[in-house]
Amino acid sequence: MTTVAGGRREITGRLLKLSDAGQLGQSFIFAGPDGSGKEATALELARLLNCSTPETCLDRPACESCRKAIGFQHPDIRWIGPAPASISEDDIVDLLAEKQDDPFFRPAYAAASEVLIGDPDHPGPLSVRALLQFLRLRPFQGTHKVAIIADAHRLRSGAANAFLKMLEEPPDDSLIILLSSRSGSILPTIRSRCQQIVFNPYPRAELAALLRSVYAMPAKEAERLADIADGDVRRASRLRRPEPRVLQAWAGDLFAAIHDGRRSYAHITAEMLHKGVLPEDLVARENETADRADRIKTAPLKELPRKRERAIQLCDALNLHYAGLLESLVPDPADAGTPARPQGGPGGGAARRSIRTLVADINLIDDARRDIDRNLNIGLMMAVLFQELITRAEADAPAERSR
Repeated sequence: MTTVAGGRREITGRLLKLSDAGQLGQSFIFAGPDGSGKEATALELARLLNCSTPETCLDRPACESCRKAIGFQHPDIRWIGPAPASISEDDIVDLLAEKQDDPFFRPAYAAASEVLIGDPDHPGPLSVRALLQFLRLRPFQGTHKVAIIADAHRLRSGAANAFLKMLEEPPDDSLIILLSSRSGSILPTIRSRCQQIVFNPYPRAELAALLRSVYAMPAKEAERLADIADGDVRRASRLRRPEPRVLQAWAGDLFAAIHDGRRSYAHITAEMLHKGVLPEDLVARENETADRADRIKTAPLKELPRKRERAIQLCDALNLHYAGLLESLVPDPADAGTPARPQGGPGGGAARRSIRTLVADINLIDDARRDIDRNLNIGLMMAVLFQELITRAEADAPAERSR
């Protein structure tokens, strides 16, 4: 990647002005929903703080320092995030290569891993102890040692306490940025030592423009994904890939099955999620048009984090169908409060749904989505969810429509 994308320009500009005035603090929490540009902004700030000609390199990194920064090779910028204890040096090289190619890439294991404290004698590169060693050194090429911790709410007690001592007396010329979509879960003693900057989801037009820029995406496709992603650039990035497209189609079939009362289909879907397999017909259809490198592998998933990620994405896609149906049933202000029925929209049980129970279903799916991260038996959890959704759909009748 030769251009800069994804950073929230207004936040970066404000912090650079504070730095120029000698008023930039040393410890920050960038807090906000997932996919709101926290990481891109932190990396962008780190790059420009260490650039000798930031005005020249603002939009296109031209100097050696900036090229190293966007390649995760700058000696004065260090990024770490959640990782399995078994992660190897080769795995880390691959991870950073993926992040260099796609600024919004996040590995599947991040959803269920911790930010590692690291071995006292041989801490791995993605560990708190390695980060502390890094911060104790003076800047080598730039002017600031910048440490960035992704998903800082996954700092467990040992790692958090080790890091707390650094926050109490950070070295001169250092900048520490914690990123979190759950800042309330960060140790209170850490939060109290950091300035918090709040990030909001990307506005739709900004997100569409960002997708066009980063992925060379056609305008209509970028706008479609911006509509679906609801301000979350990571979600939009995932949805453009073949497997998420399969999950979207699968969610559509599941939505129809729920409203047709096909409990066997729902049960089979839960079993497939547990085994880590996708519907063969949907995979074959998607692989026909996918590039060779993007074709979906048909072998069952073995890694639990990948299965969890797939279940979460299916829940997201399923909720889009519920949200679309709900929107079609909301009363039209120009129609004296009568619910607007979809023209050519869902039939069968979906056409009989009430607003009240649809909202309850959306909340139920959201609750399940959050619980996936803490549940070992994904299949059982999904089976319970789908059966409850079918039961609620069957209980709805035309007389129960909410006005």
